[in-house]
This record gives sequence, structure tokens and C-alpha cells, in this order.
Amino acid sequence: MLAEQPDILQAAGTKRFFEYWNHLPKTGVAPDRRDFNPARIAALMPAVTLLEIFSDTQVLQRLTGTGVCRAMGFDPTGKNMLELMAPELRSDYVKLIQTQLSYPCGRWNIIRSRRESMIDRAEVLTLPLRYGPSDRWMILSYFGGIGAVAYEPGPYEILGYEETQWLDIGAGIPDRV
Repeated sequence: MLAEQPDILQAAGTKRFFEYWNHLPKTGVAPDRRDFNPARIAALMPAVTLLEIFSDTQVLQRLTGTGVCRAMGFDPTGKNMLELMAPELRSDYVKLIQTQLSYPCGRWNIIRSRRESMIDRAEVLTLPLRYGPSDRWMILSYFGGIGAVAYEPGPYEILGYEETQWLDIGAGIPDRV
């Protein structure tokens, strides 16, 4: 069953990314990782990441698009995503993941991050995948840049979430963020 495309999606790339994910075969409401084929969305891949959830303290970056790497100033593939976040955000981020995967549902955010001494805003669409061989959850995300909003020296770091909305993909959504 296909989910309805959320009205909140802003960027054309985010809308195309949702449509691709939405048309993947699903077991329940989430597709399996084996059905995700990066070649089918090659034009979008520079802005795509794939995380594998091992535990509340280990969220590994499995795939990082070249545009995301360029924005970060390095390739975080193989690193624990939690180490790339401001320490005060880590527990909230883990709660977001736990909540998202407990339904499962989609998540739309506007995030702020620091890169190359600039504070940027980005639209992020995050959708669940199952990883059949390990039965672990994975999170597939698309980052649509919105633009720079301030200057602040320092290394890459996710600084916060300005907005979050849950997206019903067929299993309902949480009452709140």
C-alpha cells in the first residue's frame, strides 16, 4: 500500500526521494534494505545517507552521499552518527529514532548544522528500512539544503532541530515529538 505524499515536503528532491521509497516493496510498512537500489535514484544520491541502528549508543553511518560529505568536510561513513552531534542533542536524537521506529513512521525535520564556519539549515526526510539479515532497523535520509543563516567558527556539528513532524506511512504516528 502506498502512503500519501506529505504536503510538508518542500524541495523537489525531497519529494522525488519520498516517491522512490514509497514505491519500494514493503513487508508491513517498511521496505527491506535489499530492495533499496541507489542506482535508481542516482541524481539524488549525493544528498542521501543510510544509518544502521545497533543500539541506543551505536548508530553507524553506512552510506553517505558525496554532497553530504562535502557539506560536512569529511566522509563520516563507518562512524557513529551520535559522535557527530552536539553532546546535548544525543539523547533527544536517540529518542527521535526510538519513537520513529516503534511505529514505524517517517520523520521530517528542519535541522541546523555548522559547516565551514557557517550555520546552515536543511530539510531532512527520514524513512525506515529493515535489514533482513540482521533484523535491525536502518534509516534512509535525504538532505535538501535550505541555506546559510549565520557565521560561527568551528567544526562540523549538528546543532539542533527547528521543526519536526511525523509522517504516517501506514502504521500511525506518535502523539507528539
